[in-house]
Amino acid sequence: MGCSHLVGWGVCYCRGMRVISLSQWLGDSFGFLEGQNNVLVALVICFMVACLTEVASNTASTTLLMPILAPMSKTLKVNPLFLMVSGTISASLAFCLPSATGPNALVFTFKEIRVIDMLRTGVIMNILSVLIVVLGVSTWTLSILGIQNNIFFDDWE
Repeated sequence: MGCSHLVGWGVCYCRGMRVISLSQWLGDSFGFLEGQNNVLVALVICFMVACLTEVASNTASTTLLMPILAPMSKTLKVNPLFLMVSGTISASLAFCLPSATGPNALVFTFKEIRVIDMLRTGVIMNILSVLIVVLGVSTWTLSILGIQNNIFFDDWE
């Protein structure tokens, strides 16, 4: 029942953000990254999403962030696929807390693993995973999806 509450909360939260146009405002608030290197932008997005998925379910985080990343791509003048692929993959990086995913909660029920043990290992795994995702998105994803930095931005407007 606890995991279903996490997913349901995230979906309701996402709907509320869309209704009050908070997603547009949040997307526009990342304007300070405009003109920055795409690797730095991907690093910020991946780290932000990885932190969010520690306290919300992966599905809810992705549902919440896609409407934010789309207007953010217009603000940053970056292809939306670049940000959305970064965010979607990073939503799977929930290693620190029992509430992050169902498997984490299941492992925590064995009482031999403490939250501090999960946190200690999870932080290292999150940092390494974010770096791997940024490397992958900045190299393979760009070539697989045919994204060439900011060239395709005009096609998305």
